[in-house]
Amino acid sequence: MESVRKAPLWPLFLLLSAGVVGTVFLLEPRSEADFLIGWLQANFNTVHILFFSIIVEALPFVLVGVLGAMLLEAFVTPEFIRRIIPKSWLPGMLISGLIGLVFPFCECGLVPIVKKLIEKGVPTHLGMVLLLTVPIVNPIVGAATKLAFFSQPEIVVLRLGGAYLIALLVGLITLLLWQRSSILARKPKHACFCGCGHDHHQHDEQGRLARAFSHGQEEFFSIMRYLAIGALLAAITQVYFPRDVLNALGGHSEGSVGIMMVAAFFLSICSGADAFVANTFANTFTDGAIVAFLVYGPMIDLKNFLMLAAVFKKPFVLYFLLLVSSLVFIYGMLINDWGVIQWLH
Repeated sequence: MESVRKAPLWPLFLLLSAGVVGTVFLLEPRSEADFLIGWLQANFNTVHILFFSIIVEALPFVLVGVLGAMLLEAFVTPEFIRRIIPKSWLPGMLISGLIGLVFPFCECGLVPIVKKLIEKGVPTHLGMVLLLTVPIVNPIVGAATKLAFFSQPEIVVLRLGGAYLIALLVGLITLLLWQRSSILARKPKHACFCGCGHDHHQHDEQGRLARAFSHGQEEFFSIMRYLAIGALLAAITQVYFPRDVLNALGGHSEGSVGIMMVAAFFLSICSGADAFVANTFANTFTDGAIVAFLVYGPMIDLKNFLMLAAVFKKPFVLYFLLLVSSLVFIYGMLINDWGVIQWLH
């Protein structure tokens, strides 16, 4: 007997939901319906404004990142990368963690640069150290954090120093677990994997620039697709995130750290501006939660996570998310339990 294929139920569910909503609007008094429509419209306008503000805030950094990736593609050879990288793993990580002092990229534009560096021969663990430290351990973020927390300069030390130490731990664990694994979602079009370290395409100046421009164009549209999705979700979260939950958990040692990390992930604020947002929660949340917010957001937020998922293999992205989240949570807990702020103050 031929089996009968069951029709999906979700169209019926959507139809019934639309009918219920329509009935409510028809039966409810006009004043309440107008109020609900006005409320929805006001919140939609807020989501609309926040969405474009996140895009406008992140777009310059994405363009800088794509431009950096184009320059790496055109002018930096794998031989040069291998020559400047310290041979020993420890000096390599220590130096990589301080690159942001010279090249203070935002996390929004760093993903394509790290991807290109790994394609050029940078070891995976060094790429992860760069990805985690450059958006935080740099003079711009340090100055912004000091300005936002002018009465608590120890926050600057805990933010930059904690990010550096966490990045080194992530780099060390990545070295142990992923040293011989390829983490890129797809092989680069122009890289040579035969072991000779050369590009077998044409080597003239015009050919390199043409390939770099083509690569940059592809990288830009790939990153912007995920940036737009992340920005929309972040804007919706900022409007509808329950503030009562934030206030209720603010004084709890573990809960405050966790909720501020969740907020940092979904709010997706640029590392140059997040300190001013964190300062608004300083009187409600614990010190460890504030530091966790400042460290975790630039390392992994919603839009950045979607960019990572577009560039790296899914198992590695999941490993990266869980490891960084665990280390930042532990760091925030230690600050609360040990009273580090009071000790530094």
